[in-house]
Amino acid sequence: MTSRIVYLEQKASSNAPAQTHNLFLVGYAIFQVEQGTTLRPALNSWGKVQRIIVDHKDRFRITFNSGRIFVLSAKKVLTYETDRDELTLAERLQDHGLKLPETTPTPNEQAPEQLKEVWPTVRRLTSIPQSYVVIDCEFGVLFKTQRTGDDIAMTRTTVAGEKAGVFQLAALGYQDARPLDIFFNRYLDNPNFSAEMKLRGLKETGLTLEAFEHQAQPLRVIRAFIHQVLARRLPLVFWDQGNDLRLLKNTVSVYYDQLTTEERTILQAPLAVFDGSLYTNEVINRSNHQHASRHYLPLNGVAGLLNIVNPHQHNALWDAQTTHYVVNALARFKHTAPLILSAPQPQAPLLLPAPQVSPAGPAPSPRLTQLQKLRATGLTYRQIAQQLGMSPSTVWRALKRQQDR
Repeated sequence: MTSRIVYLEQKASSNAPAQTHNLFLVGYAIFQVEQGTTLRPALNSWGKVQRIIVDHKDRFRITFNSGRIFVLSAKKVLTYETDRDELTLAERLQDHGLKLPETTPTPNEQAPEQLKEVWPTVRRLTSIPQSYVVIDCEFGVLFKTQRTGDDIAMTRTTVAGEKAGVFQLAALGYQDARPLDIFFNRYLDNPNFSAEMKLRGLKETGLTLEAFEHQAQPLRVIRAFIHQVLARRLPLVFWDQGNDLRLLKNTVSVYYDQLTTEERTILQAPLAVFDGSLYTNEVINRSNHQHASRHYLPLNGVAGLLNIVNPHQHNALWDAQTTHYVVNALARFKHTAPLILSAPQPQAPLLLPAPQVSPAGPAPSPRLTQLQKLRATGLTYRQIAQQLGMSPSTVWRALKRQQDR
């Protein structure tokens, strides 16, 4: 049986705190090793590690279920192990003096069974569709609350296989870059969110507590989203589908059993998705013929480069609108004929033209012209000098100098 890499530790970067580095385990999200023994989930949108291979350039390629790929050169790898030794994960970690956090579930252990029923077929589009719905989500971290008398302790937890949930869900429809009648902006009141998230929802909606809790019931929001957005059967456009699509799918699947047959049928239909972040890479790499690098750029950073300003960043509704303008600006940019440079060439020295001098020389001054006129009348040098208040020698030198030219 061919062995596969299941464990890889990355060397600590030069700017990271001492003894802090990344650990990649197949089937898990990225962990950070702190102080040599403590494992802590890294906060990112990469998803879970699917496989680790060594490519033809002896680089370690780590593939995630989000579709992303992380590449490490051999000199950046501290150690790696394969499953040839048939160790369990707990035994392998114990050999390194490590252990999983108590709140970390095994892969998919707590994920809803109905997860596979929601959008079982997702097709990625490589060009912007004519009609589409832009989706954007804001998230909240999930907590477990423990009460002891008057004391309340909150610790981060995992619910239905995820450590975060959808807090704000926004959708805007467009056709040929013009707005459609799809406008959706709802908040979800997840009981595992912190109190700060509810206060934020109250502030951003302007609703009373009673009205917010009624309108933000997750099942109520999901049903509205299905009927107002998904029922239109349009492709969905995300900036980075890694987190948004995964957590949205997870949220829907939790309430799948409470949906009607019609609503389930809509969720089971094939889904077409366009990812603006991946499209940005295509635009960036169109002149990079040697190696197509992956750039995971923030939405509002790319918007700034395109002279698009979002005054309310990290609000799902505003970010959805920003995504629409950014991907269309990128499309126009991509379809513009590029300036293809030619090889620089050495240039001859720049020769300035010599000043043009009249063959007759410069024009005589007014005084010299007067001397010449008086001399032409037959006056002597002395007579000219007496008339002009000059010495005879000065008159002679001036006229003599002009004659010698």
